Amino acid sequence: MRADSPYAGRPLGATRARTLTRCSIVAVVRAGGVVPAPGPDDVLSVGDSLVAIGTVRGLEMLARIIEGS
Repeated sequence: MRADSPYAGRPLGATRARTLTRCSIVAVVRAGGVVPAPGPDDVLSVGDSLVAIGTVRGLEMLARIIEGS
């Protein structure tokens, strides 16, 4: 996750990713390790990588949401 993402420092649930894209974020990979099966209250941080499953279209939408575009 880039520093300019509107979701850096905010909980995963704020993205509404599953509702908007039907994708599931199955893990968050960060410098301190891996957060498996993150919940809506897990806070996203700059440098996090999200591991998600879904359709190609859904994953593209998810990337746009996280990037704020």
